[in-house]
Amino acid sequence: MTRPARDPAELAALVEQRVSQGLDLVDSFLAVTGRGAHRSGRVLAQEHRREVARQQRELLRHRSRQASLRSQAVGGAVLAGVTGSIGVIDVLATAAGSDVPAPSLLWFGIAAVSALVSVRGRRRLRQLPTAPEMLTLVGAPPTMRRGAIGSSEVARFAAVRVQVMTMAPALDRLYPGAGSELRRADAEAAAPLTALCERLRVLDDLQRELPGTSAATSAASAAQTVRGRLSAGCATYDDLLAAAARLLAAPDLSRSTDEVLAPAVNALLAYAHGLQRASDL
Repeated sequence: MTRPARDPAELAALVEQRVSQGLDLVDSFLAVTGRGAHRSGRVLAQEHRREVARQQRELLRHRSRQASLRSQAVGGAVLAGVTGSIGVIDVLATAAGSDVPAPSLLWFGIAAVSALVSVRGRRRLRQLPTAPEMLTLVGAPPTMRRGAIGSSEVARFAAVRVQVMTMAPALDRLYPGAGSELRRADAEAAAPLTALCERLRVLDDLQRELPGTSAATSAASAAQTVRGRLSAGCATYDDLLAAAARLLAAPDLSRSTDEVLAPAVNALLAYAHGLQRASDL
């Protein structure tokens, strides 16, 4: 008994489904190994986790410093009050003719030191900078299958965000605060652009699940529109990176290398000249 011939459209859909599954398998392998177009997304996820950990460390360090200074201010004041009261009691007891020796000077000395610690703690607490701002960091965009509408823009978006996160520490070392401004700009701009990436992922899934339908056609048209908006956002990120690069090339506000090393070089030359003269004698 011969099998009925398959419809060419059904056969083409089956072949396309198998090819799509194979490409998905390749993309999954590349995403796990950190190769190909998915490498930027994986690196961005690592940079995101590193940046979140850095912010948490700074916040914990500030809270610990604040608690230590508050403990010095309050504890020093309490200890000064207690030891000062004991010293006054000893002085009164001595004036009343008590035979027990009273080390009132010792208590007053402890009270004075405790008061100094309290005053210093209060002053440093007032001078303590405000708590570091905790930015709402946006994670990596969703991965797109190879050949999907907008996949190249999503990969480009992840790549420029990686560059922003890696350039921020260098800017902080040169110009304190510049890196924080760069991170703040990224946190504000990345959220809507990541939302566009998620829309592209949803539209691509719709095209894959319902091929040949009017819904798939509308999804493809909408994906092209979203793709253009994401491309414009990536161009703005390029301008941001260009400005950061120009800032890295600006002159350093600190002393130049010649100013730092020239005295050491002159001292070594003078020392070598002195050794030469000593050997000639």
